[in-house]
Order: sequence, then C-alpha cells, then structure tokens
Amino acid sequence: MTDRDFFQGFSISAIDGKGRVAMPAAMRQAIETNSGEERLVIAKHAKDPCLIGYGRDYLKRAHEKLEQAEAQRVATGQDIDYNAKRRAFALTEDVPFDKSGRFVMPAFFAARAKLDGLAMFIGWGDYFEIWNPEVAIATDGVDPEVKEAAEYLLSTRRAK
Repeated sequence: MTDRDFFQGFSISAIDGKGRVAMPAAMRQAIETNSGEERLVIAKHAKDPCLIGYGRDYLKRAHEKLEQAEAQRVATGQDIDYNAKRRAFALTEDVPFDKSGRFVMPAFFAARAKLDGLAMFIGWGDYFEIWNPEVAIATDGVDPEVKEAAEYLLSTRRAK
C-alpha cells in the first residue's frame, strides 16, 4: 500500500484563446502531493481520442516498469520494443501550472484530442483523462456513465 493520492472525480473547464485551462483543485493537489512539484505531464491516451495527465512521479514509475519489461524481453531472447519508450517519453510534454492549477495546453496535444473550448477532466486513479466532452459522448466504447457525466457538465455550461 502506498500513500499516493489518486485522481478521482470529474469536472469541466474552459480553454481560453491562449490555450490556458485550469485543472480541478483536487487533481492539482494530488500532483503536488505525489510529486512535490507544480508540473504536469500531458500525453496522448493509448487508445481513446483524449489525453492523459499525471505528475512526474508517475513518469518515473512508468520508466521503472519499462526498464523491467525491457530486461525481461532481453532475458527471454525477444527484441526490444523501442517504440514503448518513444510513446512513454517522446510523445509527452511537461508543463508548469500555477497555484490555481492553470496551465497552457500544448497545441499538439490539444489538436490531437480536438480540444476546442472545453476540457473535461476525468479521474482514473494514477492519472486523469482530458476529453473534449462532445468527443467523449460520441466515442464508441466510452462508459455510458462517463458520457452521462459529460452531458451533465455540458448542460451546466449552457445554463450559465
């Protein structure tokens, strides 16, 4: 058992014209507790058309796991999967955030996830997902309850 904080809950934030967005306070606090830094790592989700975010501590844990998997492949005579580290490290961006959790969404990642004004944050334990809520609703295979949360969050934005 570890004393790590986990990412949980869901929220929606506006993305301004300069790409600035604020992550939910609880997610910001989890990053600060886990890594002791005001830095966020953004990456493309491995399967879905969204992004994932986490602290640098998770990146370190991922590196350890990749090193172990690589050593096991070598020990069993398999080829090294060079793309595994490329995906885990090259295709990420480390961004600072301020005391309120506001950060600038990297343009490449915003384009990949079709983030065009709103970002929905969904907790996932060790990391969180960042979705365009309309894309989450339209994507096959997304949990119906996540879609319901996206619809709810959109309705609260429209009511303002």
